[in-house]
Amino acid sequence: MKTSKSTLTVARMALRAARDSLPDHAKAKSPKKFTQPQLMACLVIKEFLQLDYRGTHILLGEWSDLRSVIGLTKVPHFTTLCAAAKRLFGKAKADATLDAVLDHCRQESILPECSKQAAIDSTGLESRHVSAYFTKRCERHCNHYKRRYPKLSAICDTASHLILGAVIDRGPKPDPVEAKQTLHEALKHQRFLSLLGDAGYESEGFHCLCRDQLGIRSIIPTTDRGRPRADGKPRPVRGKYRKLMKQRFPKKAYGQRWQIETVFSMLKRNMGAALRARNYHSQTREIRLRILTHNLAILWHQLLCSIQSRTVTY
Repeated sequence: MKTSKSTLTVARMALRAARDSLPDHAKAKSPKKFTQPQLMACLVIKEFLQLDYRGTHILLGEWSDLRSVIGLTKVPHFTTLCAAAKRLFGKAKADATLDAVLDHCRQESILPECSKQAAIDSTGLESRHVSAYFTKRCERHCNHYKRRYPKLSAICDTASHLILGAVIDRGPKPDPVEAKQTLHEALKHQRFLSLLGDAGYESEGFHCLCRDQLGIRSIIPTTDRGRPRADGKPRPVRGKYRKLMKQRFPKKAYGQRWQIETVFSMLKRNMGAALRARNYHSQTREIRLRILTHNLAILWHQLLCSIQSRTVTY
């Protein structure tokens, strides 16, 4: 799925989605220089163009068309944008805005009411722009080598590449640690019939959660565990659903699992693999902003394509 390359169109859709999910002002006695949807749109543009707060402040000052689209009569200071990010990308407000974006996707028939397939996986992000290899080998930066990194676990719709839910943690950690929480986060925003995952999520407990409790068809390959037997025979597979995956594995359906890898590639190619934030909470907010920007870029590109197809003259 392609994403929009137009800054102004992404700003329009960000403003529209924020107006549907957020009040104009957080408090009755706010200064009311800017509305929350306007600041949300500014932050989305910041991430879309891979800018920092100061760069966004300068861009808004020099680009009158962008100010007109967002409805700004004055340019917010970069400290205003920084403070707005802390307020607007807490979990509750970020989830509300993500819900509004996905609702717009359903209205435009980009996302069905219930997805046929979803895929789950996790990826690591860089906490600094310097590569991990350079940091490890360079004597000048050896003390800055980080053994922990921001980790994003996400579920996407395989047909549209929209991110349906995510959990942000610190790695390295095994994938099953965030699996249950990631599943529940995605189900708060969108229902789906089947879930595809790699062997890192393979466990009888996760199969039972998906199939028996939530009614979701889990498709995860069964792996051999433990030391090989002395007689050379394969070890027995235990568990009802693990045996089922071993005996009748749906290879054709499982081929769509790679769509989640495409989503992570889109995130890192379009907005970079390194985060600008330094502490854990700021990094969490920045990742939420990237997820929202990714979904908005897909939404507006598909909407623009449908508008162009309707206006074709013969």
